[in-house]
Amino acid sequence: MSKDQICALESRIEELETRLNHPRVMTPLQVCDFLQICERSFYEMKKRGDSPPAMYFSQRTVRYDLLQVMEWAKQKEVGQV
Repeated sequence: MSKDQICALESRIEELETRLNHPRVMTPLQVCDFLQICERSFYEMKKRGDSPPAMYFSQRTVRYDLLQVMEWAKQKEVGQV
């Protein structure tokens, strides 16, 4: 197995572990915990229009899909590991 294949498998395993360890539909606080940022930073990003897509069930009930949060966060990556 090549180094690239091993890296791809490791990345896939990490993604699957993340899916298992976090709820599929998250509250804003859970998103902050997942992204390891404070709520203030999250709401500042949201105000700028730079946040994961949200689902609004009511004015006070907002949720975020884990997979969309992961995809949004992936787009923020800079450089290579």
